[in-house]
Amino acid sequence: MSGIIAAMTPILYHYPASPFAELVRAALGLKRLAWGSLIVSNILPKPDQTRLTGGYGRTPVVQLGADIYCDTGAILPALDALPGPSLYPAPLGPLHRLVASWANGPQFFAHVGAAMGGMTPEMMGEGFIKDRQARFGMDLAALGKAAPHLAGKAMVAAHWLSLSLADGRAFIGGDAPGAGDLALYSNIWFVNAVPTAAANAQAMLAMPGVADWVARMAALGHGDRQEVSGDDALAAARAAPPAPITGKVDAPYQPGMLVGVTQEGTKDAPSIGRLLRCCPDGISIAREVEDGLTVHVHFPRLGQLVLPA
Repeated sequence: MSGIIAAMTPILYHYPASPFAELVRAALGLKRLAWGSLIVSNILPKPDQTRLTGGYGRTPVVQLGADIYCDTGAILPALDALPGPSLYPAPLGPLHRLVASWANGPQFFAHVGAAMGGMTPEMMGEGFIKDRQARFGMDLAALGKAAPHLAGKAMVAAHWLSLSLADGRAFIGGDAPGAGDLALYSNIWFVNAVPTAAANAQAMLAMPGVADWVARMAALGHGDRQEVSGDDALAAARAAPPAPITGKVDAPYQPGMLVGVTQEGTKDAPSIGRLLRCCPDGISIAREVEDGLTVHVHFPRLGQLVLPA
């Protein structure tokens, strides 16, 4: 087993074009962390990932030993507990979570329209289109028709960001970047990465202060990256037991009940396991993987459906 894995270094399951993965890569840069990079497909199946997560097939996922974190809402708090600068710096502190929830929620779909509304089916690829249609009900014709409206909504976010920076601060909360900056940055990064969305990206970057802020965010880098394999990741899960669970199970759920966790707005298969936590701090389940390996899979409370399995 390589040293980077044995040292309980984060393993990021990702692919290069994922905006949410870019958010986490930038977070790893902000934290100045070494990490293992496990590249997965941008469509299902993702066997290296789902053998640990169960049905969770979205990108990204972060693994810390036998603890598996799904969705940036669970990933960022886990990374924040590691050494390095805080992802929720003062004076905003927890307010960074509110900004990130908005940017990664309703504003994300607006940026999907701003980024992908002008793409042709040939640019997306048949496999990608079929995957997104089956899992999320993506309608290319409707997306193209709504693209100008969605791009306008994305411009509002860039405008508000510009207003936030108007007093000369470096980041939305002051001198230090945080989770809110990361979420806003990943949306703009997404639009800027798509050639057919160049006009939208240029309009965002032309707003006062935004281009300089984007440059400061990009300068955070991605930390110290090392490529790892699915076998490395499985060995890391076997090398360390899951961390103790903090939090509780709120009614009407019961500790230890068998549940399936799925995401709102997707048809992906559920992640099935014994319920360990279900409260505002998040959702955690215990899953038995092959050969008796048990992992804890963690989700944010928002955006999830928890149903008896």
